[in-house]
Amino acid sequence: MAPELFYAKAVIMFVRARADEARRQGRNELGASAIEWAIISGVLVLLALLLARVIQGVVEDNASKIEQGSGG
Repeated sequence: MAPELFYAKAVIMFVRARADEARRQGRNELGASAIEWAIISGVLVLLALLLARVIQGVVEDNASKIEQGSGG
């Protein structure tokens, strides 16, 4: 399983657990708040993964240039 899917599933499970607990305690507004936080967290995770992929691509490109001796 790709790390991205693992983290996405973990976030979804966390949000569902928080929403279920809020419903059991009669605090529906906390369930909505948990969902909002999960969406924000999910977007931040995706942005971090995207940034990591971009950085990885740049590093690999520069590494191949160094190996070939073109250096610039």
